[in-house]
Amino acid sequence: MSRDRALRKQQQLNNLVAAVKKLAKPGDVIVDFCSGGGHVGIVLAHMMPSCQVALHACGVATDMVIEHCTKARAAFVISPCCYGFIQNTVKFKYPRSHQFKEILSYKEHMILCRFADQTAVHLPPERKLIGKQCMGLVDLDRAWAAERCNYSVQVTSMEPESCSPKNNMFVGTPV
Repeated sequence: MSRDRALRKQQQLNNLVAAVKKLAKPGDVIVDFCSGGGHVGIVLAHMMPSCQVALHACGVATDMVIEHCTKARAAFVISPCCYGFIQNTVKFKYPRSHQFKEILSYKEHMILCRFADQTAVHLPPERKLIGKQCMGLVDLDRAWAAERCNYSVQVTSMEPESCSPKNNMFVGTPV
């Protein structure tokens, strides 16, 4: 791994671990969903030995995690990825929120999701900007859906923004 990529990975881990450490208490179960190769879970397991840590998943799994957490009234920290793999399933229909359902069809939402995956470092800046804006809209739809379940949800960017092309981070807490 290049030195630049290693630095970005370290910055990503620092952001996610800091957010989880603010929420977790000894004895909690921490599930490492939607964080790529599972590195966050490994760091958390090492730093928080009094908590139980599980594995990760991507794509539609972001919505599965949000649903599971809202049903259990559990806090969550999520860094979504693989927006292009989002699609209607037996369990989930898109868009997720009432607000987005009023203005976007399923097909339009899927186009938004595919554009949200266009954030790679090697892409032209204007294309990455469009990808980042689409990513923000997909995540806003998810945040509003979670808020409907009596959650306070903050969608922020990891810092520095250069640590990841997919640097959005959800922090949700029951109200």
